[in-house]
Amino acid sequence: MRGDSMKRETYAEINLSNLAHNIHSFKQLLSSDTAITSVIKANGYGHGAVMIARELTELGINRFAVALGQEGIELREAGLTDSSILIFTPIDEANVAEAIRNQLTMTIFTPAQATIISQQARKLQLPATVHLKVDTGMARLGVRSLEEAVATLEALDTEWITVEGIYTHFANGDDLDHPEYTHQQFNAFRDIFEALEDQGYRFTFKHCCNSSATIRFPDYHLDMVRIGLGMYGYNTDSSMDGMLDIRPIMTIKSHIAHVKTVPADTPVSYGWSHYTKEPTKIATLALGYADGVPRSLSNGGQFKVRGQIVPIIGRVCMDQLMLDVSDVEEVAVGDTVLWFGDETIGGLNLEDTCNMSNHYHYEVLCNLNQRLPRIYHS
Repeated sequence: MRGDSMKRETYAEINLSNLAHNIHSFKQLLSSDTAITSVIKANGYGHGAVMIARELTELGINRFAVALGQEGIELREAGLTDSSILIFTPIDEANVAEAIRNQLTMTIFTPAQATIISQQARKLQLPATVHLKVDTGMARLGVRSLEEAVATLEALDTEWITVEGIYTHFANGDDLDHPEYTHQQFNAFRDIFEALEDQGYRFTFKHCCNSSATIRFPDYHLDMVRIGLGMYGYNTDSSMDGMLDIRPIMTIKSHIAHVKTVPADTPVSYGWSHYTKEPTKIATLALGYADGVPRSLSNGGQFKVRGQIVPIIGRVCMDQLMLDVSDVEEVAVGDTVLWFGDETIGGLNLEDTCNMSNHYHYEVLCNLNQRLPRIYHS
């Protein structure tokens, strides 16, 4: 019997109607000349890259971005053969040929990369597409000067290589109180791409805005914006809540596997980090840190049972956790339990989970394990 033939009672429920709503909201911010690239790296921020990409294609999105070449190959093998797929990180020399065969758009920022891609494209007799990355303030990837940009572009064999785009990434696009650094980054980026254009280089797509910057800096949209976290229904900072109507598309659900009442002074879970102070009704869930529940939510995280918020007691285990449901009437095995997600159906606010666990939105979402089934509905 195949393992996936067994239905698991803990899963991520993904509302594709909310995804469509979020895309529509972002489109309202953009001119007709500005394209959207949907960022679906890290398994679509935990939402399932292939299924999200397929749905986005139905919504008219045909440009995607991922972090790794392997993520791009996964999309191609899933049948997304007509979409543009930008790879953010460098492709190892041994994998450049495979990237070219699969028509993955590669990021470049050194003459060595440009030379390798050119050599492989010429050898394969296949065209390749690249975007030039400019480092304006992350100290991560990218050219840091006009001279480095020119040297990289001059190393390309333009018979086989098309420079489709040029881009940078903002370090603090969500900082409402200190926009100066974002302005500084944009000005540095503009100085470089305008100087390159003065030298005769042409870029179909100049892009710098992530979700937050797309909302906050309309003058910086340029030819394309990259929508990631916002597409899934979240802002990077609660100070941006309400600036754009977006809705979480994923809600984590489980079901109570067991209920028992224990006397006062009973230790709960590993390490005896929690002792009951009075007779306590405990509900056990088949959900743990192997699924993505931060262990730091031990003795403090919250779930919702029958409309009531209840606390985690004891340590979160690898595959299970325990809730104090003493105040929930008629709680029973099989009852639905909600973690974070769509608040219109009872999900808790992800921001609260992040604050309690000392994690960031991206961490919680991306740490949702593959063994957690994703169920999609409209």
